[in-house]
Amino acid sequence: MKRWLLLVIIFFVFGCSSSPNPPPTSQAISTSEIATVVPFPTLLPTVTTAPIPAVATAIPVTETIAPTATRRASTNTQANTRFAAPRTIAPDASASFSDGSDIPFAFASVGALQPNQCYLLHIELAVPNLPQGNRGDDFLDTEHCGDQGPAGKELTFILYRGKFTNSPNYGTILSQTHALAPEVRLLKMTWQVRVVQNNGRAADGVHYNTVALSPDSPVSEFNFQP
Repeated sequence: MKRWLLLVIIFFVFGCSSSPNPPPTSQAISTSEIATVVPFPTLLPTVTTAPIPAVATAIPVTETIAPTATRRASTNTQANTRFAAPRTIAPDASASFSDGSDIPFAFASVGALQPNQCYLLHIELAVPNLPQGNRGDDFLDTEHCGDQGPAGKELTFILYRGKFTNSPNYGTILSQTHALAPEVRLLKMTWQVRVVQNNGRAADGVHYNTVALSPDSPVSEFNFQP
C-alpha cells in the first residue's frame, strides 16, 4: 500500500514540474511581393524591302516578210553540190507567149543521173514595176529523173495551160498574179532550173520533197500576155 502511494506522489510531482512548450511563434511572412521580372522579347528590326521596279524588256519582234515568189521550203535545203548548174536554152528574152499556150522549157543535161535525181524548174509570173507583184511555183521534171545524159543533151519540160489541172500548168500562178493587177496586159515570166534529189511526194500530194544537188541556173525571162 505504501509502495502504490509513493508511485502516485512521484507521478504527480513530475507532471506538475514539466510545463508544456509554448507553441512556436510563427514568423510573419513579409507581405511584400516578390516581383517576377518577365523579360520582353527582343524584336528583330523590321527590314522593309523596296519592291524592285519592273523592267520592261523589249522583245525584238522579227517581222517575217513573205517572199514575193512562192518557192517551196522543202526544195530549198542545200546539200553538197554534186553537179554544175544546168544551162538554160529556151525560152529566152526574145520569146513571147500568151494565156492558152503550152510553154516548152529547154535546158542542157548535166550528165548521168541516178533514178532519184531529177531536174526542178522554178517558174514565176511577175507584174512589171509592181513591188512583190510576182507569184511562182516549183515543178519537178519527173520524165527526166535518172536521165543518162550525156552532158549537154537538150531536155524539154512542158508547162501546160491552166485547163490541164492534172499536169504541170501555170493556171494557179496566173490567177494569183491576175488578182494583184487585173488590168495588166503584159507580164514577165522568169525561170531557172537545178538538179535535186527526189525524196517523194510532199504532204499536199502535189509537190515533192527535194534536196538540191546543184546550184540554180541563171534566171531567164520572156514576155507573157495574160
